[in-house]
Amino acid sequence: MKNKQLFYILIIAFLIRFVYFIAIAIQNPDGFYMYDSYGYWQIAFNVKEYGIFSQSYDLPIEPDYYRTPLYPLFILLAESVQIETYPIIVLQIVLGVATCYYTYKLGELITNNKFIASIAALFIAIDIPSIVMNNIVMTETLFSFLLILSVYFFVQYLQNNSFKLLALTALFCGFTILCRPIAFFIPLFFSAFLLYFFRKEKLKSISKIGILLLISVITISPWWIRNKNTFNHYFMSVIREHDMQNYQAAAIYGELNNKSLPESQSILRWKTFKAFKGDANKQPYEYARFIENDAMQIAFANPGILLKHHAIQFVHFFLKPCRAYIDIQLGHWGSGYNTIPKDYPIFKYLFERNSKLTIIVVFFQLFVLLIMYLSIVFGFIYFKQEKNLLYFFVIGLLVFCFANLTLPYVTESRFRMPVVPYLAIISAAGIYFLKEKWKKSRAK
Repeated sequence: MKNKQLFYILIIAFLIRFVYFIAIAIQNPDGFYMYDSYGYWQIAFNVKEYGIFSQSYDLPIEPDYYRTPLYPLFILLAESVQIETYPIIVLQIVLGVATCYYTYKLGELITNNKFIASIAALFIAIDIPSIVMNNIVMTETLFSFLLILSVYFFVQYLQNNSFKLLALTALFCGFTILCRPIAFFIPLFFSAFLLYFFRKEKLKSISKIGILLLISVITISPWWIRNKNTFNHYFMSVIREHDMQNYQAAAIYGELNNKSLPESQSILRWKTFKAFKGDANKQPYEYARFIENDAMQIAFANPGILLKHHAIQFVHFFLKPCRAYIDIQLGHWGSGYNTIPKDYPIFKYLFERNSKLTIIVVFFQLFVLLIMYLSIVFGFIYFKQEKNLLYFFVIGLLVFCFANLTLPYVTESRFRMPVVPYLAIISAAGIYFLKEKWKKSRAK
C-alpha cells in the first residue's frame, strides 16, 4: 500500500475491534445480542426456514411490518456458513474498518489533504460507539457503511459529473433506506444540493434529480410491493409511528401526569388499541396512522414540553458517551444480561455501578469528543478559507438532520455513530488549520 499512514490506521481499527470481539466471546457470548438483536436474527431465521419475513417465534408465522429487509438479509448472508453469531460480527468488523477507509477517502476527496483524511480516519478507528456497535447484532454498522458510500459517491459525482456515480449514489441511497427508514430524507437532501450545484442549468438539474429519485425509488420498490401485497398499502415500515407514541407522546404524557415512561407507554398503547375501529394486527398501516394522529395531538397540544424534550435529545445526540453497553457485553452486570436499565443517568451511577474499565473508556470518549467539537469551529474557518463551503454544508447539514431525527428518551451514543465520519472530517480540517497556524507562528 502506497499510503502507510492509512494502512496503519486500518490495522489499528481492525485490531481494536477484533480484540474486543475476542474479549466478549470469552467472557459473555450473549453480549453480542441486545434487546433488538433477537428480532433481527429471528427474521433471518424465518426467511431461511419458512420463506416469510417475520419476527414470530411460534407457528403460525405472521408477516412483520416493523423492520425493513436489508439487515436481516445481511444476517442471513453472514450465517450462510452455518455458524451462529460470529460470522455476523466478523463481517461487521470488516465493514467497520471499511467505514474507516471510506472516511479517509471522503476526507481526501473533499479537502485534497492526506493529513486531514488521516486524522479523520483515526477518529473513526478509535471511536468507542463504533467499536462497540461493530460487535453487536444491530443495524448501526451496516447503516453507517451504506451511508458513507452514498455520501462518497455523491461528492465524487459533484466533482466528476458522471452518470455512473449518480446511479451509484441513488442505489446506495435506496440500500440505506432499506437498512433503516430514518434515511428516507437522503435522496431529497442530495436533490437540494444538486439543485444548488446546477442552479445555472435548471433543466439539467431537474433531470439529474429525476434520475437520482427514480433509481432510489426503484431500489426500494420491491419492499413497497411486498407490503402492498401483504398489507394492502405501500409503505416502508410502521416503526416510526409506534416510536412517536412510545417516546415523544409518552414522554410528554408522563411529565403531564407525573408517571414514568413505561407507565405512560402502557396507558397510551392500551387506550389507542381499544379506540381503534379495526384489527390492529391485520391492519398495521391503518393502526399506525391512528396512533400517529393520537401522538401528534398530544405533542402539538404541549409545544413547550415537546421543544424541551427535543432540545435535551439534541444535546444527548452529540454528548452521550457509550457506557452501559460495554459492561453488559463483557458480562459485568451478569452473564446474559442484555438490557440497559430504565432511568439510568450517566453520571449518577457511573462510579457506583460501572467497572473501572468502563469509567476510563467514558472519560476517554469525552476527551475525544471535546477535541472534535473544539476543532470543528476551526474546521469551518478552514473550509471558508479554502472556498470549499459547499462540501462543508453537505456533510455538516447531514449531521444536523440526523441529530434532529432521533427521539427523546432513547437517544444514545449509537445514534451518533453514522455521522461521526462527517464530524471527524470537519474536526480534522480544524486540527490541520491549527497546525498550520502554529507552524507559521513558529517560523516568525
